[in-house]
Amino acid sequence: MGFRLQRRVTIAPGLTMNISKRGLGMSVGPRGAKISIGPRGTRESVGIPGTGMRYEVRQDRKKASPSASPRPAQPPAAAAVTAAGLGFFAKAFKEPFEKEFIEGARCLARGDNAGAIPHFRGAAALNPDCVDAEFLTALTFVNDKDLDSAASCLEAVVSSGATDFPLINKYMGREALQFELPVTDEVAVTLHFDVSAAYLVLVEVYQQQGRTQDAVKSIREAMARGYTGPVMTLSLAELLNDLELDDEIIAIAQGAENTDDVTVAILFYLGQAMMRKAYYDAAVVVLKSALAKRKDRTESLLMDVRYVLAQVYEKSGKKAMARKQYEQLLAKDISYRDVREKVAELAPGS
Repeated sequence: MGFRLQRRVTIAPGLTMNISKRGLGMSVGPRGAKISIGPRGTRESVGIPGTGMRYEVRQDRKKASPSASPRPAQPPAAAAVTAAGLGFFAKAFKEPFEKEFIEGARCLARGDNAGAIPHFRGAAALNPDCVDAEFLTALTFVNDKDLDSAASCLEAVVSSGATDFPLINKYMGREALQFELPVTDEVAVTLHFDVSAAYLVLVEVYQQQGRTQDAVKSIREAMARGYTGPVMTLSLAELLNDLELDDEIIAIAQGAENTDDVTVAILFYLGQAMMRKAYYDAAVVVLKSALAKRKDRTESLLMDVRYVLAQVYEKSGKKAMARKQYEQLLAKDISYRDVREKVAELAPGS
């Protein structure tokens, strides 16, 4: 099995996903107040409007990794939860399912995720087409590590045929919620709040459940429905890399250009697949293109690409060129993977 990437990627404003070997984690809440729950503990934060001040309480888990790097600050949500301010008369003219959704949104605005679930479930029961409620329920189940229930809700969302979340857009704003989810070993992607996000969350839940084939099937289904683009390609490439389905990786990734971190990651998996197929010259071309632009690229991602390039040179018998690449990695981080051993192993006369 080829190795996975070790980095975070930011794509576009909206939805934040965080992927980590340490497990699933997420945060839900409007701008100014949210609760983030992940494998390293719970963090509650509340902003005081108009002051720029923030109160934060963190409860770490006992076995938090001391070497784990701090997470970058999350981008601010684009809109506050307007449902929290709806009064009696505003709600009086709503359908029953919509009233339940509003109450669930108000719970989220208060940081009461557990209290939101019954209202969202009630909205979905009153109107099976209310996929907005199903999606937000799924996120709270992910939060609680109830992956079976989360998968069930997400399956309902993607099988509904819905293309948007009208109630979320109406009452909460398309980008009002942020949630973190542990597309590669450690990737943070920011997406718009749409059905493609539901597919990506479902894929990550399946992976946590060990259902890799179901994850691949879901990504293929999403792409068949027109939810394409670099993020989907990267998610599928990472899954195919785990299965070492190299011909399929080459088919979906060929033609990728180095435009940002996501496309560099795609080129990484493409180059690794070509290396396993012994297409060494082609792999060199792909990996060099991934290294050609360094501005606005994540350094750890570029190091992973360079490591695979060194492997390609080594496997193709070009030991001096391989050693040169390993030495460049050594100069940046002497503890990176096994580069010290590789430099010594490939030394002249060894």
